[in-house]
Amino acid sequence: MTNRHSVIPRTLCFVFHKNEILLIKASEKKEWAGKYNALGGHIEKGESVINSANREINEESGLEVTDTKLRGILHVSDFFGKNVMMFVTSSTTDTKAVTSNDEGELEWIKISELNKLTMFEDIKPILKHLLKMQPEELFMGTSKFDGKDELLSLDIKIS
Repeated sequence: MTNRHSVIPRTLCFVFHKNEILLIKASEKKEWAGKYNALGGHIEKGESVINSANREINEESGLEVTDTKLRGILHVSDFFGKNVMMFVTSSTTDTKAVTSNDEGELEWIKISELNKLTMFEDIKPILKHLLKMQPEELFMGTSKFDGKDELLSLDIKIS
């Protein structure tokens, strides 16, 4: 029997407040120390994508969001040696009050300032697509990394 390709289901959660986005700057204990990323994490067994996103947002920031929507699905290959099915969500919040955690430092960043940050190479293009999409649109795509955090390819289509 052939070994099947398997993936880890994860959420990547973009939380917006007016013209800002909440990002996390990874702590020194992370493989990606010092880089900015969206909130998110593993989808637990039996958990829906939206429930996972809301749980991760709350665990990592203390925020309660209610308007979370699935915006895209990205099949990520060889990211730090892992294969991930990434479910990208977006949410909004009326408050900027967040609670810190040991994952990293939370920061509200103006969308116009994103180009100045050090992030994983796929985050900026994902955000670019997300910001230009209509509310009912969904994107699908693939990305391939070098076994660590260098992006080798990214292909995103909006439907």
